Amino acid sequence: MRRFVSLMVLALLLLPGVAQAQQKTLELWTFIDPAGDAPRSKALAEIIRTFEAQNPGVKVKPTVFAWNQIGLQFLKAAQAGRTPDVTMLNSGRMQRHVAAGMLRPLDDYLDKTGQRADYILLPNALAGGKTYGVPYEVRALGFLYRSDLLEKAGLPVPGSLADLTAAAKRMQEITGSNFIGVGIGFDPTADSAEKFYVPAVAALGGKILKDDGSADFVSPQAIKVMNYVHDLVHKDKVMPLDVGLTGPDQVRTLVESGRVGFYFQGSHWLLTLRGKLPQGAKLDFMPVPQFAGGGWQPVFVEGWNLGIPVAAKEPDLAWKLMALWTSPEIQVMQSKTAGYLPMRKSAAAMVDPNSPDTAHVKPLLEVISSNAMKFRWPINTDALQEALGNAIVSVIADKQTPEQALREAEKSYDSMRE
Repeated sequence: MRRFVSLMVLALLLLPGVAQAQQKTLELWTFIDPAGDAPRSKALAEIIRTFEAQNPGVKVKPTVFAWNQIGLQFLKAAQAGRTPDVTMLNSGRMQRHVAAGMLRPLDDYLDKTGQRADYILLPNALAGGKTYGVPYEVRALGFLYRSDLLEKAGLPVPGSLADLTAAAKRMQEITGSNFIGVGIGFDPTADSAEKFYVPAVAALGGKILKDDGSADFVSPQAIKVMNYVHDLVHKDKVMPLDVGLTGPDQVRTLVESGRVGFYFQGSHWLLTLRGKLPQGAKLDFMPVPQFAGGGWQPVFVEGWNLGIPVAAKEPDLAWKLMALWTSPEIQVMQSKTAGYLPMRKSAAAMVDPNSPDTAHVKPLLEVISSNAMKFRWPINTDALQEALGNAIVSVIADKQTPEQALREAEKSYDSMRE
């Protein structure tokens, strides 16, 4: 009798749909490895553990891609009809996926929560009155700076880009010739051109694109920003040429060794880099100041969105993971563990403003809410980044004047943008 029962159970498990009911796999495409030791890895691992504990019989299967490749891989997979259930997509690179109809609208899910107004949604995930992505975090772009060296020099937080350059020089004088005052890596295959250069030009009132989407790169404002970057290398000598020609990931290794005064990067790196600095070094975050002082430039805000592909096998389960991931409790955990800014307004009030690890959260969210950069990014942001990145590299390498480089970049971008 016992053998008969066992055979019956085995037969039932082999019936179509029964085995799947016992165990479901939710495929997640991510650029963060949950098996890693970094704060962001630990935060993601905790989210996956919590979700699986709340949903017995469901296993999250993460597939890890490089951060700058996941969008391209999803584009290829969606065209072939082979996609995950949930994918991370950078807010600055989602336009093409949305325009191509590769993502499911999330409005029905959002509306059912009754909490849509509590979410901070990023513009590039919105189209035609519909929402195609929900960020699991937001971040501001600015300078991670050595506050201990500012204190040692008796200097305040820079109130202008001129002050920042002067502070970087003073840091170099204090620390010696092996120290790098400013670290901004403009490698065209990275993204500093769009994140530093575009906001700087926009803050001065310059345009980047015409109303028809074509390039409008050559302006007095653009030339001023180009000259500033050129002078960091050649006149002020606070940024070596090889640093300017590399990417932000390569500059980060110098930051970890304590050799950079002002590192242009996102606020999400603050906690990670604090844990890697030499003993006694202190790191804080500031938005990019105006050229002549008087406050911050409009802040470049981005985040990594979670999207559900059209071909997802488990869309409802995918939303369940996203609902957990964006819950106020998880958002607070991420702020404490990984230094992310929460994308739920209610979560911001739950973050401890007195803790050294989260003291930056509330002030930065206030800056974002009042002074975020408003810019209509093109569908092909990669083309914009490449064209402007090549122009900046050409200028700081003294191969072209700013006007020559920008005119060549206009032609390059207009040939690539479609």
